[in-house]
Amino acid sequence: MVRKLVSTVVATVFLFGTPITLAAEREDNERDRNRDHREDLSWSYLKLSHLEYDMDIFGVDIEPDGYEVELALKLGDHLYGFIDRSRAEGDVFGSDYDFDSEGYGFGWHWDTWFASYSYNTWDLDNNEFDVDTIRFGFRNQWTERIEFNASYTWNNIEDADNDDGFQLGFAFELWDDFNLTSDYETIGGDLDIDTFKVGVRLDF
Repeated sequence: MVRKLVSTVVATVFLFGTPITLAAEREDNERDRNRDHREDLSWSYLKLSHLEYDMDIFGVDIEPDGYEVELALKLGDHLYGFIDRSRAEGDVFGSDYDFDSEGYGFGWHWDTWFASYSYNTWDLDNNEFDVDTIRFGFRNQWTERIEFNASYTWNNIEDADNDDGFQLGFAFELWDDFNLTSDYETIGGDLDIDTFKVGVRLDF
């Protein structure tokens, strides 16, 4: 009788416990994958991009293109700093012009979310504008090789309205720490600016 009861208990535990165990293992594996994806996000990188603008500057449509270099460095568990520099050229009404920018900032990230501030200088054919930008966004490692990122921006532009905007981007890892990137960003208001970027990023 005792032996039969023990056999029944063992069989019940085996039949009902195995699916529970497998489900728990799947949940643990999924948590591990998500944690690994978060840890794969690097906040130290060097990024080089080709960029193109579609800009409406006080009623004048211009479309300069050029390049941008961005360097970001992790400064602690959550703090990071970054600098960027871009140079673009175009022509309007038969005259050539330059549009250069540089920015310096710092940010704070937790898991996949981040917030940052940057001070920027825009130089449109020797006419300078100071721009303060506050950004809120996230970076999400969709798979082991594909990252999606997005952010909302608030921009305090000198001699123009305070304009908000948003940014969307992807990164595809070709091999360890080397990524292909693409980004789209827009700023509305008096200065209607759309920016398109494609480039490469080296994480370290």
